[in-house]
Amino acid sequence: MIVTRPISSNYGSLERNILIQQGPGALKLGQIIDAVALSNSNQGHVNLRIGNSVLAASTNITMQQNTHLLLEVMQIHPRLLLRLIPSSVDSAAAKPLKDAMISFLPRQAGLAPSLAGLIHRTLMEDQSLQQHSLRTLVIKLVNALPVRNSIINAEGVRQTILHSGLFLESLMARHAGKARLDTSRDIKACLLRLQYGLAQFKQRTDTGDSQNNTLASHLYSSIVPPRKKGLPVPQQRVPFSPLSGTGDTDNIIQDLVTRTQGAIARLGLLQVISSENFNNGEYMWQLEIPVKHTGALEIVSLSIEKEQQDCFNDDEASWIVNMALELPQLGPVHIRISLYKQGVSTCFWSESTKARSLIESRFDRLESNIVQHGMTTLNLCCQAGSPVAPPPSDTNTSYMDFTV
Repeated sequence: MIVTRPISSNYGSLERNILIQQGPGALKLGQIIDAVALSNSNQGHVNLRIGNSVLAASTNITMQQNTHLLLEVMQIHPRLLLRLIPSSVDSAAAKPLKDAMISFLPRQAGLAPSLAGLIHRTLMEDQSLQQHSLRTLVIKLVNALPVRNSIINAEGVRQTILHSGLFLESLMARHAGKARLDTSRDIKACLLRLQYGLAQFKQRTDTGDSQNNTLASHLYSSIVPPRKKGLPVPQQRVPFSPLSGTGDTDNIIQDLVTRTQGAIARLGLLQVISSENFNNGEYMWQLEIPVKHTGALEIVSLSIEKEQQDCFNDDEASWIVNMALELPQLGPVHIRISLYKQGVSTCFWSESTKARSLIESRFDRLESNIVQHGMTTLNLCCQAGSPVAPPPSDTNTSYMDFTV
């Protein structure tokens, strides 16, 4: 018996399932049955009792002895397939994520306009010691943002993803009680320090007359919020230039607050979505990488997904990376890289004939680079349009309903 999930595509239905090579007889489709864990799960193994049968199971789900499971019969032949029905405990565990979604969604703003505006504010004059302190925090954030040259090799990409803000809390928890974690290059950590500095500044200078229009401005943002299991979406590059009122100190500080809160909420949404994917048994990270280049900020939108037919054998795992970016003079481009044990497959999508022609002209160079890294090219293609969006999933529950 193997606890796994069926994979019909890169974006298959996310459900926790139990696959039994030979299960008890007299079961019917749709039947609800109980199971009990007879032992703690240990290194991926656990003994389960279903009816009068005791089955040795392999599972990546942590179970304690005497844990009761509610299962639905989804398939009988050729093998017994059971779906794990979430318990009330699962629902309680998901509540913090839902609360975070409700908190972040109204405040989120695109990383590109938020960070580009913050970068422009580094030109703010230091009229006081407090303003100098804020300017220093903004500059530290600017220095943490990667440039194009830092993501042209594997280690550079790994470090950029690690410090994207998606893993900040996880890294801090892992280093608890150990040597102090260096978060000076983490984008979210820099934003949180800036948010704290702004709060301290406003406490000293706030007269009570200023109004916070953060919620209203972000509700009408043209940047679409990230969607669970959604394909990456290309985002326009934003120049480092004034995007709102300038001159008045109060306006500058409020603009800093608005942009900082919007960027933190955007990163928070990406963290919530990735956490939800894992809660549903999906090894899938969704993130956005802001990149500085020639006086503007670009966004590389990514999803990184690990798929396995046998979730306990890493040799059988496949990795799928979906990428979306807006290229100067070429427009939106989507890329899907699929890495299998046999080799790598890469496909590009673009609406632009010029972009497709340019990409195809570089296929020989791309294939040569792939071979130099010891891999085999399974497929290279460039298509018109955009990749097919993932199908709806039964586990994609709505956190908020909007009525217009």
